[in-house]
Amino acid sequence: MPKKAATKKEVPTTPKGMHDVLPADMAYVNLITKESKRVAEFYGFGHIETPHLEKTDLFLRPLGDTSEVVEKQMYSLRTRGGDRLTLRPEGTAPLMRAYYQNGMASWPQPVKLFYAGSFYRHESPQALRFREFRQVGVEAIGDDDAINDALVIRTLVSSLQVFGVKEITVNINSLGDKTCRPGYHKELVNYYKKHEEKICRDCRRRVKENPLRLLDCKEEACAALVGNAPQMVDHLCEECKKHFSEVIEFLDEMQTPYFLDSHLARGFDYYTRTIFEIFENDTEDKTALGAGGRYDDLGELMGAKKVPAVGGALGVERIINVLKKKGIKPRADAKPRIFLIQLGPEARKKSLTLMEELRKIGVPVAQSLSRDSLRSQLNIVNKLEIPVAIILGQKEALDGTVGLRNMETGVQETLSFDKFIGTIKARLKEFS
Repeated sequence: MPKKAATKKEVPTTPKGMHDVLPADMAYVNLITKESKRVAEFYGFGHIETPHLEKTDLFLRPLGDTSEVVEKQMYSLRTRGGDRLTLRPEGTAPLMRAYYQNGMASWPQPVKLFYAGSFYRHESPQALRFREFRQVGVEAIGDDDAINDALVIRTLVSSLQVFGVKEITVNINSLGDKTCRPGYHKELVNYYKKHEEKICRDCRRRVKENPLRLLDCKEEACAALVGNAPQMVDHLCEECKKHFSEVIEFLDEMQTPYFLDSHLARGFDYYTRTIFEIFENDTEDKTALGAGGRYDDLGELMGAKKVPAVGGALGVERIINVLKKKGIKPRADAKPRIFLIQLGPEARKKSLTLMEELRKIGVPVAQSLSRDSLRSQLNIVNKLEIPVAIILGQKEALDGTVGLRNMETGVQETLSFDKFIGTIKARLKEFS
C-alpha cells in the first residue's frame, strides 16, 4: 500500500493587515511615546490606560451607526458569557467612559488625559494603513472654553516638532452645533440631490442618513463635488462663531500655522464645533499625521450627562514614515564603556553578581557570558570599540578582585571588588 505524502506545514505568519514591530522601528515607537508623553505632561495632561476590549455598545451610537468604522471595520466578538465586546477602534469614547465610570466629574475641570497604545480596524490594508495601528493622543474633558481646543492642537503640534517634524500646518474647520447645524444639513442635502446621479451608492444613502459624511467621501466623483458644496462657516450661530474665532485667535497667539478648510469633516457622529487635521508641509504625501476635534455631545450619545470635551491624536506609523524620509533616527542609548570578560565556571557565576551591582549604580556593561575564550571575548571588545574591559578569571573570583584593563594602552590593574564598585564611575573618566 503506497504511503501517503506528508502534508507540508505552513510556517505561521501575522494576520492580514497586522505587522511585527522590529527593534529598529520599536526605537521610533518608544521615542514617539516617550516624547509625546513628556510634552503632554508639560501641558498638564496625565497618563491613562484603558482596556483594549470595550463593550460594543460604547462605540455603536457615539461613532454613528452609518459610520465606516461601525458598519465595516470593528473587530467584535461574543464571550462565552454572552457579552458583546469590541477591540477599541479609537481612543476618545473609552476615555469618556473612563471619565464617567471613575467619578472624574468631581475632579478639577477640565480633566486632561494623555494616552498611547494600539487600536484596531478591519479595513483594506494599504500603505501606512494597518488593521492594528498605534496612536498617541490627548483629551481635555469638562470645559467648553476655546482655549482647550487650542491647547490640544498646540500639544500635538509641539510633539511633532520635538520628533523633528518642523514644517506643519493645521487644517481647521467648525461643524457648528445642534442649533446651527440643521440649517446647514438642509442646504447640503439640496446641493447633493442636484448631483445625485454622480455620487456613489454609499453617498446616496448618506444624503438621507448623515449629510456631513458626504464631505468625507474618498470616491473620486464624490470628492470632486466637495469644492462647490455649501460651507458650514457660513451657517454658524453666534455662539459657535464666537467659539471658532477664539480658537483661531489662540492659535495666532501661539504662532501655530493653520489653514481654514471650510469643507473639512470628520468620520464620527460625536464631533461638534472645532475639528482639525495636522499635515507635514515638506512632503507630497498629504496623509494627515494627526486629527481631532471637539465632542460636546459624546456624553449624551453614551446615555450620560452632557460634558464638553475636546481631543486629538497622532498616528505613530505615519510619523515613523515621515521621520525615516527625513533621515531622522531615534537617539541611541548610551554605548556601554565597559565589557565584562569572564573565564571559568566560578568567574561566570561571579559575573552575574558583578553585573547586578553595576546595574544598581547605573553603569551600563556589555558582555558575552556564553563565551569562555579570552581571545573571542577580546575580539568582541575590539569590534565594539569599548575602552575598558573588566577581567574576571578563576583567581579573581576566589580572591574577591577584578582586573581593570585600558584597551587602548593595554595597562591592567587589580582592584578589590568593593573598591572597584565604589570607584568605577570616577575611574571611567580617566579612560579615553
